Amino acid sequence: MPTSLSTPSLQTAIPPQIATAKTAPLQEIFSSIQGEGVYVGKRQIFVRFAHCHLKCAYCDTPMTSTTGKCHVEAIPGSSQHVLFENPMTPDVLLGILTQLNQTARHHSISFTGGEPLLYHGFLKSVFPEAQRLAPVYLETSGTQAEFLAEVLPWVDIIAMDIKLPSATQEADQFENHRRFYDAAQQNPNTEIYIKLVFNNDTTQAELEAVKEIVNDRKTPIILQPETSLADRTVYIQPRRMFEIENTLAAHFEDVRIIPQTHKMLNVL
Repeated sequence: MPTSLSTPSLQTAIPPQIATAKTAPLQEIFSSIQGEGVYVGKRQIFVRFAHCHLKCAYCDTPMTSTTGKCHVEAIPGSSQHVLFENPMTPDVLLGILTQLNQTARHHSISFTGGEPLLYHGFLKSVFPEAQRLAPVYLETSGTQAEFLAEVLPWVDIIAMDIKLPSATQEADQFENHRRFYDAAQQNPNTEIYIKLVFNNDTTQAELEAVKEIVNDRKTPIILQPETSLADRTVYIQPRRMFEIENTLAAHFEDVRIIPQTHKMLNVL
């Protein structure tokens, strides 16, 4: 049986950190299930970074924690948090990950955000050691190829967004996505899948852009319907949803429609 991670041990096992150039602001660290994408339902440790360089209209994630500190859920599912000062050092994070990894068998460690790759210098210090605990799973906007190159040797799985302007209400990032996807393919040991947040306004031109960017037809494509957290409104009609799925399934071998399932379970 996995042992419970007690709050006192989590507080005392990690020495106070000293801010350096290789620190990063973190919002929260916790153990839960992956609610999106190819590995939906798999148990992971999540490390959520603060801040993002994009401002997608549908984004449901705050850019900082309510306290400015990192909230660590010591006992999974308890909603009981230990607060750690920001910015955090690699040693402090790795100590927390080591203890959380003892609470259950985890499929991987998800580095999410915000945008984790903003802190690629920090990740370069963390990923090699984190990979000794569990596979490294990177959730990213898929727009910073040069930052990815710094850490790619230690990334096992990339959950890459392709930002559709119909959903983000921002200018397209297609050229950046193209460069990022090409960069990700440079490591044959790294698994890649694509996530598309889509809605009724998603256009044929956007779908054609996805086909052009993702040149390996075996890359899984996950369609995530844009949904309001406030009232659970789904911003796409069923008929249009299946039309889009049909269009992409005619080109890619693995296309799936998967909503944010962890929201249905009311878990982190």
